[in-house]
Amino acid sequence: MARKPIQTSVEFEARFPVKARVLWTIMCDHCEAEGELRIRMARNPAKGWDYRLADKDSFVDVHAVDASKVYEKVRAGEWIAGRLIVFGSLKKSWAKKVAMADAVLQDGTRLTGEVSLGGQHAQVDFGLFKAFLRFEDPAQMARVLKYEGIREGSFVVTDAQVDLQVDRWGRKDEVLRDKGRR
Repeated sequence: MARKPIQTSVEFEARFPVKARVLWTIMCDHCEAEGELRIRMARNPAKGWDYRLADKDSFVDVHAVDASKVYEKVRAGEWIAGRLIVFGSLKKSWAKKVAMADAVLQDGTRLTGEVSLGGQHAQVDFGLFKAFLRFEDPAQMARVLKYEGIREGSFVVTDAQVDLQVDRWGRKDEVLRDKGRR
């Protein structure tokens, strides 16, 4: 049985830098105007962009849509540098920990994150990345979050949508030193 899609008034978009190895690339068979890339990136980029293949907890696979036609030029085995864009709607959850439902981050992956509130913004920690929710004023933030039942320390879920913008690609040493092809 398929899950109902999450539709709420609270939406997020998180953009963060990524350097990763291309596992495969393919043209979209529906529209032929965009492509899909599967990449493997370090789970914790703060410790470095490299990962250990023997340690499954050191990396995460990402299956993302690329609308910039880079998928036509990039080959499996090369490294890419760019931005990963994850977006979706947030819904309160009774979960008790940050989690990713699948082994691959891709469109439709259920992510669970923990909420922390600031003065005029809220932050959701999904483990792999953090999403910031900004509001016009504190009153609007309080009204929207109260309506959705979201409080400090509560958990939210989303069915993520994943896009990728590739800036450079090339050999591992070139990309990690910021010298890849454009």
